[in-house]
Amino acid sequence: MRLYYEKLPSDTEQEAQPLKPLTISKTASPCLRLADEHMPHDDTAWRRAQMLGACAAYALVGPSLVMVNNHILKQLRFPYPLILSSIGLLTTALCCSLALRVGGYLAARHEAPSGVQPETPSSEACEPRRVENQRVGSRAWLPEVSLEFWLRNMVPIGAAQGLTFFGTNAAYMYLTITFTQMLAAFTPTVTLVLLYATGVEIPTTRSSVAVVLISVGCLISSYGEGHFNLVGVGYRSLGIFSEAVRLVLTQKLLKNYKLNVIESQYFLAPIGAGFLILGACFSEVPRFWRANAMLTMRQNPLLFCCSALLGVVASMLTFVVIKLTNSVTLKVMNTARNAAFVLFTVFFLHEQASNTQLLGYMLSLCAFSLYLYFKRTGS
Repeated sequence: MRLYYEKLPSDTEQEAQPLKPLTISKTASPCLRLADEHMPHDDTAWRRAQMLGACAAYALVGPSLVMVNNHILKQLRFPYPLILSSIGLLTTALCCSLALRVGGYLAARHEAPSGVQPETPSSEACEPRRVENQRVGSRAWLPEVSLEFWLRNMVPIGAAQGLTFFGTNAAYMYLTITFTQMLAAFTPTVTLVLLYATGVEIPTTRSSVAVVLISVGCLISSYGEGHFNLVGVGYRSLGIFSEAVRLVLTQKLLKNYKLNVIESQYFLAPIGAGFLILGACFSEVPRFWRANAMLTMRQNPLLFCCSALLGVVASMLTFVVIKLTNSVTLKVMNTARNAAFVLFTVFFLHEQASNTQLLGYMLSLCAFSLYLYFKRTGS
């Protein structure tokens, strides 16, 4: 019986390695095995096309999701960020479940002898196997995860993922898109502090100085914000902190184990959605029913569907970009994307941004570039 996780080198070792063609073992997910069998190997042009396509999609999907959610929360007057975030995570869980089921069936059909039609997995085959140590998600088309591992690792990461979605969406109700994107530059600072506190990564002196400069740039940006709202900054800070916690926990896990994005999101997304729904039951659901907000969803189904599906695609693209390039490239792309999005909101959406605010943001970007350089070179 195959295990869910495999030993993986540390992030630093991964980043230092050149790009290699992705090889899929026989114990890999059925979805990955089928994709690998039909992928033209050793085709440099195909690999480059994949990387360019994934990077272009990553650069467009994130800002599109921000604009859709901002429109729903503000223009449609749908002030329920917990409910909106839970819809996205539930859609992610559903899509991953369907992908695993379909992938498992297609793999079984592909591996069946010629002329033999595999039976459709019965309800009995999809029931959790009864084992002594209790397994979570033990199904014919899904690797096994022990209950203890699920509680210790996946529940904290899933909860942090849910809080990240909620904090980010809630901030849009009080702050401009421009300012929320500027505050995102503070994420590396919080992440580095948590990495140091947990012993996952010990930063060098130069890296620490670069992170301090990032913080200074964020403070200058906040000082120059003309529509500063303490509640909105509080929600954005919650999103930044929970995102840093999620990154640290995930990085700590990846130092010893390898996760497949579809299988991991199958477990993580329902956890995050469960925490959000629990919170919404006490804070948003009563207001939701009193205001008959369901009518807003029925009148704008396309926007809500776009929000949910863009969230799914954004989660998958993060994994795809890392696989096709590396984690450093993802960080650089994320920074460049945020910077371009800030310029777009200022010049095309005509959101206000003072010179002091832009100066502080530029300082943060320059400091973040130095941080990536120092981390890459180990200086």
